Amino acid sequence: MASDLKEAKQRVRDHLVQPLTRLGLRRTSGVTVAQFDATIDELCGRLSYMTAINLDALAEQASRLAGGKDRSLFPSASKILAWAADIQPPEDSASPLLIAVFSGPLGSQAMAEDWAPELRSYVRKERIWPKGLALDAIKERAREARRRLELIEEDLRRGRAPNPVDLDMQEKRVAAAEKCALIMGQIEVSK
Repeated sequence: MASDLKEAKQRVRDHLVQPLTRLGLRRTSGVTVAQFDATIDELCGRLSYMTAINLDALAEQASRLAGGKDRSLFPSASKILAWAADIQPPEDSASPLLIAVFSGPLGSQAMAEDWAPELRSYVRKERIWPKGLALDAIKERAREARRRLELIEEDLRRGRAPNPVDLDMQEKRVAAAEKCALIMGQIEVSK
């Protein structure tokens, strides 16, 4: 397991860090070499889930969007992580935020009230803790999804073929609900 992580971190270095360094991107002034190295090491760990081709794509994007007036500064870790999530979102098990959301009262409530798939989708997309109006919107999307599911069931009871788009939505929501249950199961096992 440790060797797998070491290999994955090296893949990030080979396909992201080294290409950017070879282009001449440097650390921001005010950041010590030790701080920069620690940031790069953490970045390599957090991006270790990515494939080589997606890391190459990330390197290309990062080089195009480098910082500084002359575009010669290594982009911030937060920018690189955001770009990485757009290129290849991490799996649910790789997201500490998602696990934290589902390990608390919010996740339990979402599971009990059947809005966990929409909560998972929001957290994966936005990468922020949901609250206030965002929670209201999540719950409303869940109500709409459940209503569509009821219409599908009604069509089936009446012998009508449901719309393929609705069937696809149903399949994806069931799969998302199963992933939420797996996250909750992981949390229970780790307690």
